[in-house]
Amino acid sequence: MNQTNDRKKQKRLYLVNRDFQMRYAGAAVVVGLLSTALTTTLILFPLYQFEILRIPRFLPLPVMVIMGMAAVINVALVGLLAIFITHKIAGPMYSLVRHFRSVEEGGVWTGNMRLRDGDDLRYVVRNFNGMMDAITSRLHADLAVLDEISQDIQGNELNAEEKLEKTLQAVNDLGSDIRSRLPKGDANPIAS
Repeated sequence: MNQTNDRKKQKRLYLVNRDFQMRYAGAAVVVGLLSTALTTTLILFPLYQFEILRIPRFLPLPVMVIMGMAAVINVALVGLLAIFITHKIAGPMYSLVRHFRSVEEGGVWTGNMRLRDGDDLRYVVRNFNGMMDAITSRLHADLAVLDEISQDIQGNELNAEEKLEKTLQAVNDLGSDIRSRLPKGDANPIAS
């Protein structure tokens, strides 16, 4: 109960990735302004052309004020909506980058990355989780081979020469397996 109240008290941060979100919010505002101008023109031009509106050369001040207010409200709503929508993308991007950095720095993979309700990029996160699960499985398999090598070295059933031969073969097999997973052309820093 206490944790739920703490979560409710936390300030929700909508600008997770300011550059990304402001770039797309700005683009949405420009599109909104252009849309408003185009709509206004398409509505007013025929009214003037067919003399349905008989107004002097300029629109009366109250009409101009209302149109200006409508444009400002339109820009504000489009901007806020753009920030809200980009938040659903920027949040998962931020979380993915945080996980990338953790793995890059040798951090421990603690399990699947989770998304909030309504977040986008589910496909990317699902594939990231799958990739990390596959890497974790391969690491467990490699550790099992190393454990087996360790047990073979410590075992008493083989003589020293047989232990060495079996150990070298297991190490070579493990090395070949690991090399096969590396991109072609990657230099081996240990061998050089």
